Amino acid sequence: MYCPICKHTAMHRNQLEDNLTAYECSQCSGRWIASYQYWQWQEKSGKSLLSTVVDNLPLTVQDSPKAKLCPECGHFLRRFPVGHGVEFSLDHCGNCGGIWFDKNEWEALKSRGLHDDVHKIFSEIWQNQVRHDQQTRAIDDMYKARFGPADYAKITDIKQWLQKHPLRSELLAFLKA
Repeated sequence: MYCPICKHTAMHRNQLEDNLTAYECSQCSGRWIASYQYWQWQEKSGKSLLSTVVDNLPLTVQDSPKAKLCPECGHFLRRFPVGHGVEFSLDHCGNCGGIWFDKNEWEALKSRGLHDDVHKIFSEIWQNQVRHDQQTRAIDDMYKARFGPADYAKITDIKQWLQKHPLRSELLAFLKA
């Protein structure tokens, strides 16, 4: 099995977690997890993984945006943004179900307790939430740039106050009058 980044570098088996074998590239430190390996690990480990969460690890992730071919079946890997405060994407094979992790991506997910939910990242529900969050941030950034940081903070406070107020409709009508 050859690395989808380095192309001609053979990957070697590596024990990523208890009961989870990955194939690792010695050149770029990327890892391939076969679908059946992930699901076997998932069945054996369950949600007890949350106890292994370590927060605030300074990890440098080397997310490679270039197109990759699956090292197992040769199909193109599709990129899925992780979201939830994670700024990189994972590569997934829609044919065999394997997952490519660029250098330190597994560790970054593990530090946030997301490593046991990797399969959910590829779901429509997860990806819809990621797109919604990205759109919300883009709109917020646009308003911050337009109003300035101080006015944006003030209007955000007013907005939150209005959303919770029992006379919200009347207050909005007053502001529009």
